[in-house]
Amino acid sequence: MPNRVNAVIAAEGGCEYFLQPTVSGLTPILYLTRDLTHHGKLDEYRGNLLLSKIMDVETHFINSKGENQWMVNEGNKIITSSMEARQAELEAEGHRAIIVRAGGAHPLAFVAHALTFVEMLEQSKNAGVELDYIYHTAGTGTALPGMLAGKLLTRSPVKIRSITINAYGDKAGDVSFISIQTIVDRVKGIFERLEVLPPSDDVIRAEINLDQGFIGEDYGVPSTESISAIQELARAEGIFLGPVYTGKGFAGLLHHVRSGKVPMGSNVAFLHTGDAANLFESPAVVGEIVDGIKSD
Repeated sequence: MPNRVNAVIAAEGGCEYFLQPTVSGLTPILYLTRDLTHHGKLDEYRGNLLLSKIMDVETHFINSKGENQWMVNEGNKIITSSMEARQAELEAEGHRAIIVRAGGAHPLAFVAHALTFVEMLEQSKNAGVELDYIYHTAGTGTALPGMLAGKLLTRSPVKIRSITINAYGDKAGDVSFISIQTIVDRVKGIFERLEVLPPSDDVIRAEINLDQGFIGEDYGVPSTESISAIQELARAEGIFLGPVYTGKGFAGLLHHVRSGKVPMGSNVAFLHTGDAANLFESPAVVGEIVDGIKSD
């Protein structure tokens, strides 16, 4: 964390993220978008939002109709300008605030996920397993650049496959604020921060493998595949995924295994990046995850 920072302004953060600033003596400030078309007007605190409110996190809401505003350029500008205005207010009061984009998209977070990749290799090795594939859910593009940088820096043969929960274009501005070129630029930024000569764009692009077939109707809208994936893993292993991110990512992994895209006998790891608190969100977010209560 940069010196003397005492406030963290972030967007779409989960309670797990905001716990860290709180216990570190920092003031967390949260900006949330609300999709009125799919999720309706906010009338109660549930899931991550409930936990954040219990921690007394300063929270601002920006309503939208039918699209996650972080995923469209105009909406992105509106949210960013709101966060920057709050940052200016705090700094005028003598504070020092840092802005962290949606999903923890900050250069330091990208580097941290390079360490995530290395740790996954170490844990697998200690378990006597040599990984062939690492699967994860790709949204705002925080984990993927770090994972790719970790792979390239270690020259690991492990293949990284990303299941997206929002659209990725080929270059900035194609379909949303995030693109393949955004990921490439972030990977190069990690190398530069570590003072290592970065690979070419072509080398980085060759390592990117995105499957955009599991987004469903929209970001934050449950899909049949994700509901089934959440149920299957919970019933088999007692591990809970979430409906917004990890459920869709794991649904992609299951499909790849069953369709033969992952060869039989392969060693596969799934990076679980949270999201389980969203199971306690409204039915519009969770979907029909369980049958209705039946009286005896």
